[in-house]
Amino acid sequence: MIIVPSNEILQQWVEDYVPKKDLFFIAEGDTEKLQGHLRNVLIMPSTEFFNHTSYTQIELMNSYEYWNIKNASHVIVAQQDWIVSLTEEICTFLLQCQVKTERGMVLPTTFIADLSDVPNAYIIDDSVVLQRSMWEGMSQSNKKMTIKKMVAEWWEDGVCEEIPEKLPPHLLPYANTYATTAGANCLAATLYGVSGEEKNDWLLQEWVHQQALLNGLKQCGYEAYEQDEKLVSDDVVVWIDNDEVIQHASYYVGNGLFFNKQGQTIFNAWKIRKKADLMKDWETMQMKIYRYLDK
Repeated sequence: MIIVPSNEILQQWVEDYVPKKDLFFIAEGDTEKLQGHLRNVLIMPSTEFFNHTSYTQIELMNSYEYWNIKNASHVIVAQQDWIVSLTEEICTFLLQCQVKTERGMVLPTTFIADLSDVPNAYIIDDSVVLQRSMWEGMSQSNKKMTIKKMVAEWWEDGVCEEIPEKLPPHLLPYANTYATTAGANCLAATLYGVSGEEKNDWLLQEWVHQQALLNGLKQCGYEAYEQDEKLVSDDVVVWIDNDEVIQHASYYVGNGLFFNKQGQTIFNAWKIRKKADLMKDWETMQMKIYRYLDK
């Protein structure tokens, strides 16, 4: 089956996807052309920026896709009205820099339902650079269609399995539904699965790291199980890289199905996935089973 986001979910994504604070990433040497235009902004070396607690919020990291950014020597932090105060030439140059550094929120023009809604300066060749002021100027219907297209193409195809009849009750409200909280990741979904109680649904919204997952499994009576690879209901499976870092975790609900979340963006859904599909997705990683051994 394929799930699609509701209008309410789409509206939440429209409001949250493009941050209210503008960031601009520029390469070495590009600051020279911007001299005289950098009043009323913060400009800092990228090393300082990426270690600054104000800018390591998961919402900013996901929207601007920090992990993809290349060759950025400096970062400009600005209010959303700053860019509209620039000349068209400087604005276009600055947005070209965003395409070059490969930051997030640079979409193919084919993702935009109505390009006439977009100021010319924001269209760089076959890409559109999103910033808060221009985003707010687009129509609601155009923004929703743009988000829907982007999510389907890049983040979440919505493909999942039917909810099984014997799914644990605490998972029923969330299985095959979309998230709205940035940072809610696979480790959090796994911990919620083993918790067994809907009152712990706050866990689903957390950005859980490796040691927190392992501590949580231990507190719930789970231990590493190495006798064989045959899964039983309530097992947890983690996939580990060569550096012993957990790259993915999922909660097994039985009958060859997992309660799973793939990714930590607001666009990734909690889905029922087939065991075979997950095994294929993570076949290059080492699989490890954790089991509640007091059964």
